[in-house]
Amino acid sequence: MIPIDAVVGWLVVCLVLGLAGGLIALGPLASLGHYAPAFGLPAALFVVGSVALWIGHLSITAGLVAGLAVLVVAAVVTARRTDWRDRFRAGLPAYGLFVLAFVCLLTLRAFDPAADPASGEKFLDFGLLRAHIRATALPAEDMWFAGEPFSYYYGGQFTASLLARLTGTPARLAYNLSLATFYATLVTAAYGLAGAIGQRWDAGRAAALAGVFFVGIASNLSPVVRLLSALVDGSLTSALAGLDYWPASRVVPGMITEFPLFAYLNGDLHAHMLAAPFSLLAVACLYAYFETDAGKRRYRQGVVFGIVPAIAGFVTVTNGWSLPILLGVVWLTLYFAPASPVSLGFDRLRESVPLSGDAPVVRFVRDGRALATTLATGVVALLAVGWSLPFWSVSATTGLSIAFFPTRSPLGSLLLVHGPFLAVLVPYLLVRLTPDTEVRTSAGIVVGAVAIVNYLLSGFAGVVVFAMLVLVAWFVPQRGRRSDADAPVGYEGVLALAGFGLIVLVELVYLNEPTRIGRVNTFFETYAAVWLLLAVAAAVVVGRLLSDGDGPSLPRIGGVDLGPILVAILVLSTGVYGVAAVVEWTDGDGEPHNSVDDPTLDALSFATERYPDRMAAITWLDNQSGTPALLTAPGSGIDPDYYWVNAPSSLTGVPTVAGRAREVGFRDPDAYWRRVDDVDVMFEGSRSDRHRLLDRYGVRYVYYGPEERRRYGTDRFDDDPATEPVFENDAVTIYRVNRSTLRY
Repeated sequence: MIPIDAVVGWLVVCLVLGLAGGLIALGPLASLGHYAPAFGLPAALFVVGSVALWIGHLSITAGLVAGLAVLVVAAVVTARRTDWRDRFRAGLPAYGLFVLAFVCLLTLRAFDPAADPASGEKFLDFGLLRAHIRATALPAEDMWFAGEPFSYYYGGQFTASLLARLTGTPARLAYNLSLATFYATLVTAAYGLAGAIGQRWDAGRAAALAGVFFVGIASNLSPVVRLLSALVDGSLTSALAGLDYWPASRVVPGMITEFPLFAYLNGDLHAHMLAAPFSLLAVACLYAYFETDAGKRRYRQGVVFGIVPAIAGFVTVTNGWSLPILLGVVWLTLYFAPASPVSLGFDRLRESVPLSGDAPVVRFVRDGRALATTLATGVVALLAVGWSLPFWSVSATTGLSIAFFPTRSPLGSLLLVHGPFLAVLVPYLLVRLTPDTEVRTSAGIVVGAVAIVNYLLSGFAGVVVFAMLVLVAWFVPQRGRRSDADAPVGYEGVLALAGFGLIVLVELVYLNEPTRIGRVNTFFETYAAVWLLLAVAAAVVVGRLLSDGDGPSLPRIGGVDLGPILVAILVLSTGVYGVAAVVEWTDGDGEPHNSVDDPTLDALSFATERYPDRMAAITWLDNQSGTPALLTAPGSGIDPDYYWVNAPSSLTGVPTVAGRAREVGFRDPDAYWRRVDDVDVMFEGSRSDRHRLLDRYGVRYVYYGPEERRRYGTDRFDDDPATEPVFENDAVTIYRVNRSTLRY
């Protein structure tokens, strides 16, 4: 059963927060017009979450109260200082979109609500959520490393836990409600950003709707290619039935090529998904700066050195990978904005450059734009780190290193992943780079160049092709800065450049991590941002195509405008995945493997049905107050990552001495494996050694279930005078440790 009262209560709270945040957004995002309220909920969650992250080190409850107070005060001040009524009323459709997206995803998740470790990072994500609901102050205790704080970015799960506290919702329901909330927030933010950029070309509404489609519904081209291949040998019905929702996320060999619909449907409450709405909020602020003339110096300084670093700091705590990506967007925005970044406070730069002459390089250096941009971005980086300082003070991830020249992605795979966006962005940029050249001529040159590069360079083809696009995207915005430029390009060109640049970057450089081979995580985290950047840029182009024909200037055949035809092909080719995935998700056969006959939002209902005895013990443990240290079998490093292990700590937030082996990616691997050895001694060693280690780690409860029996065999705690059973059934015994009787 779906608890309607919990859903309605949660949704009402989100809407109230979003309305308050929408008022606040009308201040710094005034240039976005009636699209500013679309950023209401991310703005509100940013304000409340940021305050709670700082004050939460004293008390999370106090931090939540203080965050709400700051939100209310900021909304009232903004309402009194601005003429907000008409703009806010015009922005109300964004809240309707939020409700629609929220209900749609929540309905789909109700068919497979499970926080099951077999289908992703759900044990990690649920554990982070539950641990922060359980905690009274920050930093919360790591449920897989008792006695130590999390060494992993947790801002998104912490924010979700604030919503759970505010609504009184248990974690087992808050998990899927949070997924629906962040999905709806992301879709609404994409609507607002694409619409705001598109309105410069009188294409706001079409661009906004295209943003909703590309970010919330569209997939890469892999599903339609598989569908067309299947149609050769079968009917449309059988071909659609054969479309599995999973393969589209693994197009590049060995890599993860997620897109938002897959990620939220699959249902990990993971860092890159939770950071996405706040990243778009930061980009919206940068766009507001981009559109502001040089005369409003104080406003521009406030956005760049005040608002953006604060949001970037919050994003960092939510997903550390997002900070360098955001800083790259900051650099490109400052450099390509019509108003020179020199006017941000670097006015003496021009005077200090001793060069003279009229050579292009001399003019470039003397202009001061590049140097001022770099200095300003450095200031933003320092301020962002300062805003996220409480997180960095406890983060202890080690074993990371920069590596170069990984195995490169095949060009064909890259074209499948990015094809929908390339179809509109490449002609759009080429026409504006060479406005006197027809699109069909430019297209022929591009196709020929790609074919030649692929033939001659083979494994380097992907790098070279996208490097060429980077060059095109670099020069087009510079032409767009000129008032006499033909077919000008706005901020969508900057976003396209950022996306293409990231694609090339991960083909050359990656972050080597202890738990990953090669660039898997670098590719995965970066591509989450690439999709958002290219999706919004492409949405603006589509908006121009549909609104006034001022798009890629496509040729007409027999008097027919090809723009709407191209858009229709894009919608059909990238929308087929959504249709097939929804059918698969709701039909009850095969995948998803945890589908239910009676839809529910309970993330743990599958576990109660599958492992009733174990869940009875876990529920008993979950009802204990505080964070008593727990002893369970650790991850072995031999078992698969996605395995039913450490369920007691993952599903309750009660910290165990040594949890899953994924912990080696979050802190010193040697520290984790030393704990694993100590856990083995506590289960198998002498009584004196066991008591010594039980005391050292402050163990309060010992969980002895099927995983412990499989690894250690005989239960040695049953005859230990320092432990007494407090829960027992056919599968599990839980012992309480009487620390006053420990002898060693």
